[in-house]
Amino acid sequence: IAAEEFAERGYTETTMAQLIMRSGLTKGAFYFHFSSKEQLALAVIEEKQRQWIDSVVQAISSEPGAFDQLRAVASALVKVHRDPSAFSVSRLTRDLARVDGVSAVVRDHMRTWLGLVAGLIRQAQAEGDLPKTVDADDFAAVLVATTDGLKDLGALIDSPTRARRAYERRM
Repeated sequence: IAAEEFAERGYTETTMAQLIMRSGLTKGAFYFHFSSKEQLALAVIEEKQRQWIDSVVQAISSEPGAFDQLRAVASALVKVHRDPSAFSVSRLTRDLARVDGVSAVVRDHMRTWLGLVAGLIRQAQAEGDLPKTVDADDFAAVLVATTDGLKDLGALIDSPTRARRAYERRM
């Protein structure tokens, strides 16, 4: 529920009152699990990232080489993003990267993604499928930024009913 709210409204516009009401929990029960909106947002990022990594690892494990595994990342992310709440992560990471006290945690989560992609790029270079002159960390940043940028661009130029399908097509 929180992931859906954050995806729809963003971190700043989502209120604890909305989250409590949609959850169906009492205020006390809600605050027993999450003492703040920041803590809840971080839990959403952590859970979604775990789901993404699990999906990506599963998708790439059947591919023979790193280059094919790198390609499979895009297909895995398309499947992950069929869940509307998956779009909450890009909004949350952008919003929380500016909040003192949690920005370092958010950056660490993003570095995990970058590390996974950069590792595949390095392996593809070692296998001779990508030139060694390409900086793996920079290329990983471009690929990750492209993925998030496609989500943002689609939200701007596509109707809400077509944005997710357009994202899948572009990926």
